Amino acid sequence: MNHSDPLMQPLSFDELTILEHFIVSEQTPPDALSSLEMLDGYMTAAAVGPQVFEVEDWYASIWDQEKKQMPVFSSPEEANSINALIVRHNNFITAALRDDPESFIPFFDMIGYEGDEEKKLAVEEWAMGFIIGMELAYDAWKPLFDDEEAAVLSMSIFMLSKVSDDFDHLTEKEIAELTETIADSVICIHSFWHGEEAEEE
Repeated sequence: MNHSDPLMQPLSFDELTILEHFIVSEQTPPDALSSLEMLDGYMTAAAVGPQVFEVEDWYASIWDQEKKQMPVFSSPEEANSINALIVRHNNFITAALRDDPESFIPFFDMIGYEGDEEKKLAVEEWAMGFIIGMELAYDAWKPLFDDEEAAVLSMSIFMLSKVSDDFDHLTEKEIAELTETIADSVICIHSFWHGEEAEEE
């Protein structure tokens, strides 16, 4: 990873705060990704999956999965600032997974939360963001879903996102255990698609 390139630098706490305030503001469309956790999960799926995306491929879906609505920026300067933060965060995730996937840590494990419920919500939002990221190229992901052994890798993410009723039957211990598996699942998913560059194709 090129640590000297400003576009590859991780966002500082202050920059994350600025981005979070914008994401949750009324300047964004109703169906926009609604938290930093969701944005991080979304970008992780796009980075770890089988398809390489250009910025325009994933940027519009941050604000509206139908790509019909965009945020309302207060000025060109704000637009440039927010867009630069988003691109930098994406670049950092992509480079980290490319250069050292074994070191992957999901965003919700990098910061502290006030209590267990806040942490569970953060995990749910990250998982939902990951699923939305997979849907950017759902057909390209099908080989993983069709592989019985590999499909298990995404099971914890699907369950914690609450897209099915399975979550309602989990105990607190099971939720905690599934949460602990997410980092390893992402690393294994990355290996499925990119390990030795997918066994040299």
